[in-house]
Amino acid sequence: MAQEKLHVCVAGVPRSYQNPFADGRWLTENHIQQINAVSPRIELTHITEKELSAGKLPAYPADILLLEASGDEPYLDEISAPNVGKLVKPNLKWVQACSSGVGHILELGLFSEDVHLTNAAGVHAAALSESVMAAILFHTKLLGERIENQRQRRWQELHCSELTAQTLLIIGTGKIGCEAAKRARAFGMRILGLRRSGDPHDSFDQMYGAPGLQEALAQADFVLIACPLTSETKRMIAATEFSVMKPNAYLINVARGKIIDESALLNAVVSGQIGGAFLDAFAEEPLPDEHPFWATPGITLTPHDSHSSPLIGDNIVSLFTDNLRRQIAGDPLINQIDYQKGY
Repeated sequence: MAQEKLHVCVAGVPRSYQNPFADGRWLTENHIQQINAVSPRIELTHITEKELSAGKLPAYPADILLLEASGDEPYLDEISAPNVGKLVKPNLKWVQACSSGVGHILELGLFSEDVHLTNAAGVHAAALSESVMAAILFHTKLLGERIENQRQRRWQELHCSELTAQTLLIIGTGKIGCEAAKRARAFGMRILGLRRSGDPHDSFDQMYGAPGLQEALAQADFVLIACPLTSETKRMIAATEFSVMKPNAYLINVARGKIIDESALLNAVVSGQIGGAFLDAFAEEPLPDEHPFWATPGITLTPHDSHSSPLIGDNIVSLFTDNLRRQIAGDPLINQIDYQKGY
């Protein structure tokens, strides 16, 4: 007797995927073969944001979704909130997100807790941690000023600092945080970590629990935000936190914009309370043309693409197929989300 088909639906294009197809799809032939090779039961379809908006649905309700969703704020070829709702059917068993953070998905309230939700933690970690080091070096070696001096044909010696023995605080010690710690350590930096449990970790010289946030911030020359957006982390870096930071402290956010009070950050940079910021995530995306961050000296921004890499698609499919085998076998899934914790 033939086994029942397992309907797998891919929906949306991963953010910063470099070579999506013109029709809004992204799986290559190799990706398709890799997914189909997991089991003869698999029936694979791919649906796009445009198709869902036009009223088209997959031929069969999905048992499993490989999903890139935009949450409440539509973004490029990611699946918008109303269209995610169209894909949620009673037979849905598991959703594999293409993103590491899933707070924007959980906020939709579309999945019951009997639907497994897994994130893509780890697939962006190498690329993101390289961007973190690029931001640190950009600031430390005054590269922005050097570029401007070249444009102005100005021959000027600049007094740069050195990373040796400077302190990096990493808020969020998951795979991205650990990869950043490993790279920063190679530059001789002292690494502090902040995680909910406060448990020590070999990648960090000292670890703090949530109550130690201000004590850790006061020591940091660089602060990296790499934690998930949850009810506990929303606006966790606000005026009080900026007030305890060093005047030279440099803030780097590669997580979610809503973790920071953006007005308080703007005031801290403009007033000289902190030394500046590198921002790859914002409360509103795309960042509005009139937003003051665009023209504020000391703030460098990128359009939430610091994880950009030609390996994104391959990494996501590798994680997904590994989890797909586990799902079929009834084994625990990698990166499973606790609905109560939000990560």
